[in-house]
Amino acid sequence: MAVKKLTLGLTIYDVYLEVTGYYYPEEPTEWYDDNMEGYPGSYAEFNIISVKVEGINITELLSDEVYELIIEKVIENQQS
Repeated sequence: MAVKKLTLGLTIYDVYLEVTGYYYPEEPTEWYDDNMEGYPGSYAEFNIISVKVEGINITELLSDEVYELIIEKVIENQQS
């Protein structure tokens, strides 16, 4: 798995955020034989390290909704 540390800018609810975290790309399913043994694969993930607005870390102030929205936007950005 090729983990990437990312820092990128996102606009959420008209607020520009600088987001830093670790991106784990999606991994495909790999079956080794007819018994369906193997690796089931995994979805893409993003673990947030920090979210800043104008250089101020606001990570601890984020609602769960905004936190999840940031993760979704980062994954969409990396997959396109």
